[in-house]
Amino acid sequence: MLIPITPSPLSRCSSLRNIRDNEEKDSAFRGMCAMITVNPGGVVQEFIFFCDAVASWSTPKDDLKEMFHKILHGFRTQVGDENWKRFADQFPDQLRDRLSAMYDV
Repeated sequence: MLIPITPSPLSRCSSLRNIRDNEEKDSAFRGMCAMITVNPGGVVQEFIFFCDAVASWSTPKDDLKEMFHKILHGFRTQVGDENWKRFADQFPDQLRDRLSAMYDV
């Protein structure tokens, strides 16, 4: 019996980043944040997609912005500053600057 391989929910971030801020996008990101909170190690390989999608928000609600902040800082703490710098150095300048300005990472 073959088990179908389903893509990681974070791989869908590429699609979500292109959607205007709205309730559906908010709901989708809350679900992703909950998933990451429960299983942070399960998203390490695709975390860059999450970072890119988080940066696509113009004005997330305060509590959602706080969720993003906690996840980003938690990831940075988990990998350490040196590894975070190597990870963030892969980002396009615009993404790195936006995450730094909005979430201080």
